[in-house]
Amino acid sequence: MINDPTATALYRAREDLRMLETCPTWYDHLDKVEAAMAEEDRIYDIRVAAGWELDEGGWCVPSPETGEMILEWDWLNFGLSYPEDANCCSN
Repeated sequence: MINDPTATALYRAREDLRMLETCPTWYDHLDKVEAAMAEEDRIYDIRVAAGWELDEGGWCVPSPETGEMILEWDWLNFGLSYPEDANCCSN
């Protein structure tokens, strides 16, 4: 697939119009939706860089004791912070 800026802009304009027809207040919330999506992408990138893996069941994390993958909730039960929290994983 070719990354054509004109085609991308046209697609985006068509989708904006389609969404306005579907939900007239949609555009009022677009900035908030895009900000939330950007934050989700930021968190995903940080967690993956820290060795976390995402599957249909949620996040799996390397255990601090064994290195084996454990569930996110077990990570929290160790009292550890999320990797996106400031300085949680620095030595």
